[in-house]
Amino acid sequence: MTEVTPENYIVPAGEENTYHVIQEITTFDQRTGKRLSKPRVQKYGAKEYKSIARILKQQGYDITVLYDPTDFLKKQEVEAEERKLLVGAKKRELEQKRYEAEKAKMKAEILAELKEAGIIPQKPKEEGTETVELNGKSELSFGKKPAPKKGGKK
Repeated sequence: MTEVTPENYIVPAGEENTYHVIQEITTFDQRTGKRLSKPRVQKYGAKEYKSIARILKQQGYDITVLYDPTDFLKKQEVEAEERKLLVGAKKRELEQKRYEAEKAKMKAEILAELKEAGIIPQKPKEEGTETVELNGKSELSFGKKPAPKKGGKK
């Protein structure tokens, strides 16, 4: 167990959100000087460790932190915030599409009602021209400019 250090400790998959510590109350045999205590790897949740670390030190435990999950937890929070923003953006995009579809539907309904009432003529327009009716009295026709002749002046 003495060979395990924070530099060479490999965190098991799925336990990246917990503190991994070596803890022991160091005791030795008084006659031989041989070490009697055995260090143990203990795992604590992030909130739990912050509250219990002080208490363990008061009780005489030597604690060596093998893995500190604060960077991992911050990364998780950032990823969760990014997901939340992404979901919000997709939701806004979906709302915009619904709004555009509703707007197009209402426009089609209004045009159909106006054509049915005779306010807008139902005759097909010539390609490239636009007809405007003013107060039901006169019509103005706006068309494309005629294309220039290919022969040119000589």
